[in-house]
Amino acid sequence: MTDKYLISIGILIAIFILLPIFSRPLVPFNLAVRQFVSKHRSMRLRSLMIFTHRYNDFLSFSIQLLFLALLLGLVWRDWRRAGVLLIAMFIQTTIITLFKRLTSIDRPPQLVSHIVMTSGSYPSGHSAASLTFALLVPLVLMPYVSQAVTIILGALLGCVALLTAYGRLYLDVHWFTDVIGGWLLSVAIFLLSIGFLT
Repeated sequence: MTDKYLISIGILIAIFILLPIFSRPLVPFNLAVRQFVSKHRSMRLRSLMIFTHRYNDFLSFSIQLLFLALLLGLVWRDWRRAGVLLIAMFIQTTIITLFKRLTSIDRPPQLVSHIVMTSGSYPSGHSAASLTFALLVPLVLMPYVSQAVTIILGALLGCVALLTAYGRLYLDVHWFTDVIGGWLLSVAIFLLSIGFLT
């Protein structure tokens, strides 16, 4: 792993750690984003936003992850890539769980949510998981599928990650900085994974 990767990972992790520390000064920004989303919220999208929540929920996401890891290991005999995928997601989930407990940032009022979330708000686990999946899946499958399939898969999973992030704001279960924190962690985990795959 080159110094460039290590410095990038360090910067991402530093911002990820500092974001909840400076959450108070960011309250007006979070409230402005929340108001903007609320003003432009179309109730016709509600079902789609709930779907993105359920699609990226722990059980559903774990099944997708295990299926892909078994496909890599059993079909293509690449347990290394399967292991990197599983370990990356495990580390990320552990960090998210730890930070939700340590930061104890309150969630938005959840006025339009389909379910009341009671854990800490920072960071958004759904946003982090969906972006990490969108970044890692094409990377681990690249040697085994065509470039066209890799690009299409990356684009589709990228769209799911964007919809999921917006869904966290739309459903009023996260602040914008929670989504940003999840994405920072996601990119750091992705860069770390590249280091183990190359």
